[in-house]
Amino acid sequence: MANITKHGNTFHIRVFVGTDMNGKKLMKSTTFTPPDGVTPKKAEKLAQKYAFEFERHCKGYSQLNENMRFSELADWYFTNYAPHELKESTVYTYKGQYKNHIEPVLDNMKVKDITTPKLTQIMQSFDLNPTTVRKLYVIVQSIFHHGPEQGFIRESPCHNVILPKRKKSRKNKAFDEDFKRIIKVLLYTSMRSGKCLGLVWNDIDFENNTISVNHTLTYIGGKHELIDPKTESSIRIIGMGQELSKILLEQKAYIEKLKTILGDDFAHPEMVFVSALGNYRDRNSVYHSLKRFTKGTEFEDMTLHQLRHCNATMLLNSGIGLKIVSEHLGHCDLSITADIYPDVLLKTKVRTAKQIELCLAE
Repeated sequence: MANITKHGNTFHIRVFVGTDMNGKKLMKSTTFTPPDGVTPKKAEKLAQKYAFEFERHCKGYSQLNENMRFSELADWYFTNYAPHELKESTVYTYKGQYKNHIEPVLDNMKVKDITTPKLTQIMQSFDLNPTTVRKLYVIVQSIFHHGPEQGFIRESPCHNVILPKRKKSRKNKAFDEDFKRIIKVLLYTSMRSGKCLGLVWNDIDFENNTISVNHTLTYIGGKHELIDPKTESSIRIIGMGQELSKILLEQKAYIEKLKTILGDDFAHPEMVFVSALGNYRDRNSVYHSLKRFTKGTEFEDMTLHQLRHCNATMLLNSGIGLKIVSEHLGHCDLSITADIYPDVLLKTKVRTAKQIELCLAE
């Protein structure tokens, strides 16, 4: 670091550049005189900046490029550093996390604008598990670490960044209730998770107690999209009982509160289920919430798709006809339903035979 001393209105700057053959320190020096009219504090800052640039010049550093975008710094990192210094599996993970979470937030920002307070704000804003946020921070930290080394930036902002801690807030509790409503809707309707998360409020008819299945929420090319179901049979109408209607009315009330909180930042108020920030609800986040809620219980191995099978099994065991159940599930052919639930159908046939015996015995 350059040594700066002030004599009158002039700043004397000395920089250590190495030693000679006898071990004597080699120094280079210069002077800096601030413009007239600046305050002493401003003059000191200008002198420090001048000294920094002088030291870089003396040591042969490349010119600073703090106007570069974060995307450019990341491209350099993933092209020149990561493939040679990190494990292949780590590079794959880093690229995936960068694409999904970091790129949408930081990509177009200039590195000089990404300060420590700004980075704290960004890390705190992620609607993710605090452990996941810390993993994202490690990637950002690694990318920034090599900026000063390569002469792109003056210093990394990754110092004293405040990361989110694991804690239960009112918002999290409300979001947990929202998650529970998703699980109940899946269980009551037998919908696949993509179709459940693709529901819009126009699909819900509270007057006639029906739910129209018209869309599927997918993740394509790094973003969520609403698309039409693959088969015509998937586009269907599901009946809605009083309990399911009550659950969806509770969800509607939750969405109205979220609208008030987010205001114009609410990206998709037309959706029945959204993220805490008003965006499309990611299927993986629902799955991870399910794992968190069932951990340590007898349902620990439960998956979202198994809720669909549970619904179908209950209907078949209750004596509902195969054709009705098949239409309820959105299968294009009865044979598909029969092939998926042969054991349940066999038990139904046994119960049918016993019922016939009881009728004939009367």
